[in-house]
Amino acid sequence: MFWRYRSALRTLVSRDLHHKYRKFRIGYLWAILEPLGMSVTMWFVFEVLLGGRRMGAQPYFLFLTVAILPWWWFTSGIAASTRVFLGPNRVMKVSQLPTSFPVARIMVAKLADFALSLPLVVAAMLITWTFPGPLIIFFFVAIAVQFVLMYGLALLVASVAAVIPDFARIVRIALRAGFYLTPVLYSVSNIPSGALLVSHANPLVGILGLYRVGWWPEEHVTMNGTLISAAIIVTLVGAGLVSFLMLEPRILKEA
Repeated sequence: MFWRYRSALRTLVSRDLHHKYRKFRIGYLWAILEPLGMSVTMWFVFEVLLGGRRMGAQPYFLFLTVAILPWWWFTSGIAASTRVFLGPNRVMKVSQLPTSFPVARIMVAKLADFALSLPLVVAAMLITWTFPGPLIIFFFVAIAVQFVLMYGLALLVASVAAVIPDFARIVRIALRAGFYLTPVLYSVSNIPSGALLVSHANPLVGILGLYRVGWWPEEHVTMNGTLISAAIIVTLVGAGLVSFLMLEPRILKEA
């Protein structure tokens, strides 16, 4: 669908981004400043105030930034998907475009936001003077895997929330809890060995490992963990596609 409707996606996503940032004086810089504020705050709390506790690899500011940007992308995208077919500001279907097009439109817009924030990683590397090795190729693999996961989850969340509006609140609670259950602030090596295998039921554990492994090879995920994460991702994407197809008639009826 993304390739078939690429022209419409490009036009509408460009319009969405322009509309989102034009009312701010510094425009697209907000794509960097928001996650930057979060990175600096977390760095100050856990590195300066609680400097005696080793939360993650060094330099910690870069370690945080590499994970916070994907997490910011994930939470903003999934949260936005809860509103696709709800409320007066919902994204309505466009003539001759598939019902799932608004979900794809939001996911591509959030991917663009993420891309706009990537200079923050470059700035963090220059500030800490720490540069990646050849495993940095997995950073781009992580982007592709995360986008597929988010699209499948967004289809699931958008379709269920359209039928059960209360589900949007459940998703927001889950996202808050997920921040602490995902190794954004801490290294995967800090997860107790007894809980490590179970933690891979959270696919973001493996995805964040792919983002970080270019700088810190020890952040790689074991083969068993990779297989578990891959199975969970395939299951979630499949559940999203099936649920959307099943609930599509109700979505169209209530639109």
